[in-house]
Amino acid sequence: MLPAVIAAVCLIGGCGTTRWSDSKRTATEQLLVSDAIERAVMRIDMQPLAGRSTFLDTASLDDVSDGKYLASALRHKLLASGCALASEREKADLVVEARAGAVGTDRNELLLGIPATSVSVGGNGTSLPEMALAKRTDQRAVAKVNICAYERASGVAVWQSGVENVASHTRDRWLFGTGPFQDGDINDGTEFAGEKIHKPKSGAADETAVAIDLRQPKVYAAPAAADPVGATATADARPVHLPSLR
Repeated sequence: MLPAVIAAVCLIGGCGTTRWSDSKRTATEQLLVSDAIERAVMRIDMQPLAGRSTFLDTASLDDVSDGKYLASALRHKLLASGCALASEREKADLVVEARAGAVGTDRNELLLGIPATSVSVGGNGTSLPEMALAKRTDQRAVAKVNICAYERASGVAVWQSGVENVASHTRDRWLFGTGPFQDGDINDGTEFAGEKIHKPKSGAADETAVAIDLRQPKVYAAPAAADPVGATATADARPVHLPSLR
């Protein structure tokens, strides 16, 4: 009886499918680029512009890969540094011009063993799989950022940031076919095939530590409302008993 029940369940059981898709750019590449941009922007000290009305000119970033993200990060840093952003160039005291020397990725691979090869035996082609004792793939993103500020009306230079050139890395390693073991700037400790196996070191020095960290949550204090009248009005002392008007 039990085998018949199991067979019936198998016959009426359904099946499902999952649709998979890949984005044009890998998540790893996007994380590397955004991390390099954020760290480069955070290294720029914009405090000398605090309190000034500024207009961010991003025309030079139009053809830059991830230029919109870089422009948004710069705008964020200006706001966090105490600048007032003007919506139009004519309404600003200062014009802040941004440019990027490089925003992109590259990678290199190292293999200790025999790479995959194609061979011909008796006129028939075949391929031999990769046989690696150890293998490593390094990928990095670079962001080279530079900005300057000048007075809108006179065109006189006011400030320049200097060049910030930051690289963000990630590494995949295989040992005797086991892997990948992943670590790097965008990984939370060492991971094995996406699963964390080591916790990040506590108290480790962060070379990118800055006064304003754009990656941490923060609530900015609202500016005090201006008093339209000026000084607070105070009533004059008056006698308690006033004379009758009759």
